Amino acid sequence: MPFEGLRDYLEALEEKELFHWIDREVDQDWEIASLARLIFRGFPEERRFGMGFRNIQGFPGARLVTGVIAASTQQIAVALGTEAAPLPIFKRITQGMNHPVEPVVVDSGPCKEVVLHEKEVDLLSFPIPTWTPGKDAGPYMTPLWVTKDPETGDRDIGIRRCQVKGPKKTGILFGAPDRYGAVHLAKWRALGKPMPAALFVGADPVTYLTGPSRFGIDELAVAGGIREKPVELVRCETCDLEVPATAELVVEGEISTDYTEPEGPFGEFTGFMAGGREGPVFTAKCITHRKDPILLGLISQFPPSESSIIKRNLLEASLYQHLSSSLHIPGVTDVHALEAGGCTAILWVSVKKMHSGQVDQIAAGVMGYFGMSYYKWIIITDDDVDIRDPFMRDWALSWRVRPDQDMRILPNMSAVELDPSSLPPDQVVEDPRGAKVIVDATKKWEYPAISLPSSESLGKVINNWAQYELPALDEVKFPKGF
Repeated sequence: MPFEGLRDYLEALEEKELFHWIDREVDQDWEIASLARLIFRGFPEERRFGMGFRNIQGFPGARLVTGVIAASTQQIAVALGTEAAPLPIFKRITQGMNHPVEPVVVDSGPCKEVVLHEKEVDLLSFPIPTWTPGKDAGPYMTPLWVTKDPETGDRDIGIRRCQVKGPKKTGILFGAPDRYGAVHLAKWRALGKPMPAALFVGADPVTYLTGPSRFGIDELAVAGGIREKPVELVRCETCDLEVPATAELVVEGEISTDYTEPEGPFGEFTGFMAGGREGPVFTAKCITHRKDPILLGLISQFPPSESSIIKRNLLEASLYQHLSSSLHIPGVTDVHALEAGGCTAILWVSVKKMHSGQVDQIAAGVMGYFGMSYYKWIIITDDDVDIRDPFMRDWALSWRVRPDQDMRILPNMSAVELDPSSLPPDQVVEDPRGAKVIVDATKKWEYPAISLPSSESLGKVINNWAQYELPALDEVKFPKGF
């Protein structure tokens, strides 16, 4: 059965020791973020866990959780109801893409237990952390934003950073101009009207996984397909938008289209501070929430982070589906986005190459799918290379690439969002430009035999290992099919 909201999901994580409550008093301004960062830097992924805080200085009775959506692949597997391995996760996500289930609107839900109208709205009454203490412009929410295209009525759900600037005011960063939320804002600006918007915090975890991805269809319908059950929505109190009925907190309002002010800086997924630029302003007009709401904050900033793990799992799955099924490119065996690049800067693809133009076909398919901004390094190699193994990636680059022939630079392309190498920090443009590098790391002819004992000989020794009275072997990896 799919999770109905955040609370039953937290119970499932706690049972699997993937989540722990902390009862010691903590400071929202520095301590929560510092604890969260040490979870990612001090533990290997398979041992990471989420944390809940229920003794936050200055906020008696308030609760906040973080690291609960994507501290690890194991958490994502719990949310999706599948095994913690790339193939089962791929299958679950592509099921949602191939068989979406449209959300349904219900009369009411837990998110309406408390309704605060405009005079009562006070975002500062909630414990909102500063995620890069001493460097961020202030406290930031990391919610899911809901907007609609004024022409078509199409909905977009996306995770956008949200600087809390006052009781009723926040900033918002839509990112690259081809993001659907940014497209919606441009259309509302052309109409000369502010854009209705709502943000929500804490809901079924699948909505957090599908929200940042680019499926080309309603993210909530994909979430319904993954859940095999529609997401239940309720109508907002003050605008023509719908939000998940089980959300912990909903903030309704509008985004300026004729006014901007400085937003940021904020520690971003690239591992650098970003922002300090002009941005639109969101004015809150209504808050609805559950009784004793549990706030949820996503860990972004220096990778690895929840941001990079969500992208690694969701973007890989959707891109694999796009290349293999939508574009019908034969032989694609795996795609892997590297977390060091926030899963948007470096991409590896493995393929059983069938013709010389296949590398170009794959590279074009990747760039077109993400609106040309993602991935400034696209490396395509043969299917005998395990692109999830750093050593094998280095091996392929070492011996399957002739730089003067197999590397191409595409200049004056859309830059990866927030890439600090695109331009100096004191220069700000709406559409930064950069370059892309396509690396053909496939074999161009028959290579010499690999200099290893035969697989049969190695297999016999592995099977007989205990008889040698040596320490136990770790997992042994070799090139495929040698």
